[in-house]
Amino acid sequence: MKKRFYRFAAMVVAVLFAAWGGGCVTTEAPVPAPEIQTLRVGFSPNYPPVCMESEGEPRGLEADFAAALAKELGCGFEIVQMGFDELIPALLDGRVDILMSGLTVTPTRAYKVRFTKPYLNNPLVAVTRDGWARSYASASQILAVNASIGVLRHTYGESFVRKHCMRARVVPITDYDAVPEDFANNRYSLYVDDLAAVLDLSAKHPGVLEVIPYPLQQQDIAWAVHPDNASLLSAANATLDKWKANGKLDEMLDQWLPDRFR
Repeated sequence: MKKRFYRFAAMVVAVLFAAWGGGCVTTEAPVPAPEIQTLRVGFSPNYPPVCMESEGEPRGLEADFAAALAKELGCGFEIVQMGFDELIPALLDGRVDILMSGLTVTPTRAYKVRFTKPYLNNPLVAVTRDGWARSYASASQILAVNASIGVLRHTYGESFVRKHCMRARVVPITDYDAVPEDFANNRYSLYVDDLAAVLDLSAKHPGVLEVIPYPLQQQDIAWAVHPDNASLLSAANATLDKWKANGKLDEMLDQWLPDRFR
């Protein structure tokens, strides 16, 4: 079953990059540089391996993205750590210039901020106890389940489950590392989160958790800037285009996400 899921994950990402990067030119255009001396990056270390903290320092895919983006723009950078719920308010009131924190693109957020081009498609999926995934034959069966479903509080996953899993009892949690223990204590039958999160969980707990290989909802991850900051938006998008064309984006994704994301 795990080999089957890995093939599914690889197919998801292969389709994403073929669709997104297939028409890219191979020549590199210079990145337009906005007038920034220090790029202030909003970052919430709650989503390993995309954004996390190690020995008090920000680490993960987005931390590396921040350093690489600042280098492209020819400026310094400062990662400003904060709670996830503080990110958008901090961007809107000028405390940070850009959010690089594994943000899912949603209509509600897009009404408040300007998203860059997405750098990863990261569908919502469900995880269950090892050996139980064969009980679910489709995404529609998961959505119709009459059972308890765990979700990470204040995330799009929670909103999605509350809206679409009408028969389920929703169990919000604050720490997704508690999921294996919650399953052991029969707190819920399923846990719904995005692909990167559940792959990280299953890698940390082999033989304990199993991913159900049916995407529940497609979703993109992107950076976000203030609605009025057109120059930074343009520069960030130009950087992503450049990284797609020269392979740097794939290299950075492969460093922090499992090989099966290639």
